Amino acid sequence: MIPDPILIVDDEPDLRIPLRDALTADGYTVEEAGGAEAALALIERKHYPVIVTDLHMPGGPSGLDLIAAVKGRDPRTLCVVITGYASLDVAVEAIKRGAYDFVQKPFKLVEIEAVLDRALEHARLLSQLEAYRRDLEARVESRVKMLKTFHEEALFLNTLLTSAQGEVDEARLVAPFIRYLATRFAPDAYVVLLSTSTGWDILLRKGERPWAAAGDLPKPEDFHTVLEWGWTGGYPDGYLIPLRQGELSMAALFLGFEKRSAFDPQDPSFVLLTAQMAAAFHGLHCARIHAAAEVRKALGRS
Repeated sequence: MIPDPILIVDDEPDLRIPLRDALTADGYTVEEAGGAEAALALIERKHYPVIVTDLHMPGGPSGLDLIAAVKGRDPRTLCVVITGYASLDVAVEAIKRGAYDFVQKPFKLVEIEAVLDRALEHARLLSQLEAYRRDLEARVESRVKMLKTFHEEALFLNTLLTSAQGEVDEARLVAPFIRYLATRFAPDAYVVLLSTSTGWDILLRKGERPWAAAGDLPKPEDFHTVLEWGWTGGYPDGYLIPLRQGELSMAALFLGFEKRSAFDPQDPSFVLLTAQMAAAFHGLHCARIHAAAEVRKALGRS
């Protein structure tokens, strides 16, 4: 069974109906119209990959008129014209106007089926190409939207980093980042850990579950990547992410999800967020070192 429908257009039932029956018996899906106007009414409601039309249909639009109208309304449709030997020049004109091919009367069924098979295969390839074009356009549009969203996120995170400059309290420094994180990634629990000389201190926390149930945390100096440790913190999905500048581990962020999630720690937006958080912590760290140096300098002069 050939599923793509073929439309036969001819004002003579003695040709149209036997051709329809013969093609149907050979597995083609065939519909018919008794003239160009009836055919145009059908293509308004349905796409036909191939239309077979007689050129001469007295009392209404000709086959050439039908071809022109079809190309204007459904350019994907391929038109095959039927013509007599005396009208060969008209058939050539039909090809120039956009017809795919022509068949001369009288013809054998095998001859028109060969033309139809080529036309249907051509139409199938055109359909695939159109589907590929639409898919490519959708991918490009999606990528553009993604890049635009990421650009807007980057600008917003830059404002958070800028506003963090001069902040002397770690909890207030990181709070705007955590509010954004909670909205953007919606974890069920989170913990912000601050690196100290003896290990980790909890800076901010959301969630009542004993989040350290999975075992002891790695020491800050030994903590490199979440993937290396595979630490879930007792949640079905749990992620422990270092906040580092170079070799300096200043803080860490734990995210817990009550169910399996689509969260990916390699998401560019999340990577940028944690990088900005690390930069904010590093800025405070450097400011404190500078302040301590200024104090020592002042004491040395007194």
